[in-house]
Amino acid sequence: MVLPTSVPSCGHKFCFICLKGVNMANLGGCPICRGPIDASIFKKPSQNLDLKMTMPNSPVSSARVVPVADEDVEDVKPDVSTLNGTTSNGTVKKNFWLYEGRNSGWWRFDPRIEKDIEEAFVNQMPLAEVIVCGLPYIIDFSQMKQYPKNDRNTCRAIRRVDSSEFDTLNVKGLAGVLAK
Repeated sequence: MVLPTSVPSCGHKFCFICLKGVNMANLGGCPICRGPIDASIFKKPSQNLDLKMTMPNSPVSSARVVPVADEDVEDVKPDVSTLNGTTSNGTVKKNFWLYEGRNSGWWRFDPRIEKDIEEAFVNQMPLAEVIVCGLPYIIDFSQMKQYPKNDRNTCRAIRRVDSSEFDTLNVKGLAGVLAK
């Protein structure tokens, strides 16, 4: 689990994003015991976070990136020279994917989703579909935006940054969870 979160009424633990998706879909409470999920755990959640964490050791695989066909989107390919992630001395640099906060600042994507976004970007896909909180989102690389699949008007800017640029930005947290 990237962001382990307990259901207050029963103590069962889940990934924050998965639990939030269950709650948003009104699937009947805790996925194990169906006990109530107090919605207050989703209001301004915070945890002690390493904002530069890598992929957790988890038996759960990330969602597969789905290429999206769209005639209305210009097929702009990213600059191939920036894709391999290596520096001039041959070391591999870490890239992070961020999305714009509603009231300023940036949020880092969950590392599992970030991995899928990076894969789509490196493969020069103009659009990719990822699952966030159980809902399909489109990542539009030509516009550097994300939006719910069924609502192009609700979009947020996205950015791909390296470790040094990450340190200069106001990154609030990870996947909607504030860093303490």
